[in-house]
Amino acid sequence: MKSPTIESIHYMLRPFTKSDAALWQVWDIDPEVQAHMPGPLNEPEDIAEQCAYIEACEADEEGYYWSIETTDGVTIGTVAFTEFNKHHGVADLGIVIGDKNYWGTGVATEVLTALVRYAFAHMGIVRISAEVEAENVPMTKVLEKIGFTQDGLFESARVKNGKRVNVLHFGIVKK
Repeated sequence: MKSPTIESIHYMLRPFTKSDAALWQVWDIDPEVQAHMPGPLNEPEDIAEQCAYIEACEADEEGYYWSIETTDGVTIGTVAFTEFNKHHGVADLGIVIGDKNYWGTGVATEVLTALVRYAFAHMGIVRISAEVEAENVPMTKVLEKIGFTQDGLFESARVKNGKRVNVLHFGIVKK
């Protein structure tokens, strides 16, 4: 689906563009950026594969996808609603801050606050879910700070570096 542009004080969420593909090639193979992603470390992809992914996101009827851009035009990450179900008013949330210069600076808090507010006010979403690996304490704190509550624990739900890790499930419901 075509994602609307959403603005916060310091960032803009805008639909993916083909120019994003070059950044993803870097972020997708960076072990630090990928440390808490659901899958194993990505293999390098060619630019055509990355561009095809952008087109697939635009065609996805169950997802909204955005690049996170600073007000001065620097693309620093991505955020998405997947498994969007219009009938039930639910969606799953995912975020990656690919530019490590912005880690720990409040980007996720500001961006997700703006996105949740927009989703509840304009997208017909009533409940947003998010999964976080238990070791990803910074993201757990961000979700709790903006109003998500932990509503589940999936023990040994993923494999990271050859060992099983727990995954925490969070949710926020429109008041």
